[in-house]
Amino acid sequence: MSKLIQSEFPTPPLPHRNLEEEELAAFAEEGAVCARGLIDEQTIEHMRDATEEVIRNQGVLGGEGINLADQGFHGDIFVWKLNDAFRDLALFSSLPALAHQVLGTETVNFFYEQFFIKRAGSPVETPWHQDIPFWPVAGSQIVSFWITLDPVTRESSGLEFVRGSHRWDQRYKAVTPNYEPYMMDSDLPSAPNFAEQRDEVELLGWDMEPGDALIFDSVVCHGSAGNASNSQDRRALAFRYSGDDVVFAPRHATMPLLWEHGLEPGERLGGSLFPQVWPHVIDSEIARRWEGPEPPSPKALGEFLEHLRDSGFGPDGDKTSIFN
Repeated sequence: MSKLIQSEFPTPPLPHRNLEEEELAAFAEEGAVCARGLIDEQTIEHMRDATEEVIRNQGVLGGEGINLADQGFHGDIFVWKLNDAFRDLALFSSLPALAHQVLGTETVNFFYEQFFIKRAGSPVETPWHQDIPFWPVAGSQIVSFWITLDPVTRESSGLEFVRGSHRWDQRYKAVTPNYEPYMMDSDLPSAPNFAEQRDEVELLGWDMEPGDALIFDSVVCHGSAGNASNSQDRRALAFRYSGDDVVFAPRHATMPLLWEHGLEPGERLGGSLFPQVWPHVIDSEIARRWEGPEPPSPKALGEFLEHLRDSGFGPDGDKTSIFN
């Protein structure tokens, strides 16, 4: 198995196209940039099929998760652990090479991925937020690639960003589209509704075509309205990569890690949950996943549910858990 991985994937494949200097400069200066035609058409079509398959099969977080299916919203995280198309895009595509172009670090690790589906007419908003408060990590070298599988406009819930907000010291409370109470259990303030402050801040946003990608910083403030289009779904994938300065930093009210990872606080991300992908994949880190789907650890899931119960969340408390 190791020889197969090393011979077939000695280094990540060349990107469909490289990032231009102007795009890298815009990312650094503004916190977000739209890279046109970054992902090839065949990959986009493959990921459309894979995403719909995950929704049908209820994915990692199950039928409820962070879904609001009755309002046309579907979402999930760490799908690469179960679905091979997500695995291959995360680990063996050109995304690691593109992440290296952005981060410029000696090594790049895959952090995790999410998808966000807003069906035509879905009223579900993406609340204004920063990504870093969601995550049990510390460090500045994290980049997200938000890849659209459908044409996107502001009407169909295109993301908007507060230009330059990646340089702010202020951090805001993590909040999910379903206003998950566990994520809200934080001392940080809620983010303003920057859509109502267009005269005070500069908002960035782009109409996009399938294969275009938003590349953005972990601190930049962003959000979107519901999908007001009556005919166009908005299906998007977010793949996230980390550089050398990102370490495990567990704290309250961050997303759960439902696989055992063996990291101690302060240790650099790595191992089977956050595998290295640049300059090459380390076969021992993905050996288990290469054998087949890797469901969440019963132990990790049980510990998280116990933590929720102790905090007044979850099935024995009076608040709703993402696993109900």
